[in-house]
Amino acid sequence: MCGGGQPSPPKIEYVGPSKSDLEANQRSLDNYQRQMTAQQNNFQSQLQSQIEAANAETAELQASYEAETAQLQADNAAEAAAAAASSTANQAAAYTTSAVQTEIPEGAQTTAAVTEKKKPKKNLKISTAGATNSAGSGLNIGV
Repeated sequence: MCGGGQPSPPKIEYVGPSKSDLEANQRSLDNYQRQMTAQQNNFQSQLQSQIEAANAETAELQASYEAETAQLQADNAAEAAAAAASSTANQAAAYTTSAVQTEIPEGAQTTAAVTEKKKPKKNLKISTAGATNSAGSGLNIGV
């Protein structure tokens, strides 16, 4: 038998941060929360001003586009009225054509008759009587 006695349980003692440390941490967290709230409010106000500026610019562009569209429609209507008034004269002039043969200018590209391409003579001749028909003849199989 061993000469020792019964083992005693270990003594557990919790040593945590002091009350002043906990209060300092809480003050730090509160300060961080105030800073984050201020930054978020600042960001939201900047973003809202950018959205309002973009909406105003979009409204200006849309008004400009509508004015251009109205002007183009008015111009097209005026051109259609003018074209309708002189359509008979314009149609007769549109189908008038004339053709005059002239000399070929110097350096002009012209076409020539198609010539057949010169091909080399075929010199490959395959003889069917050269090899006997046996297993594997005519095949190039690597084994």
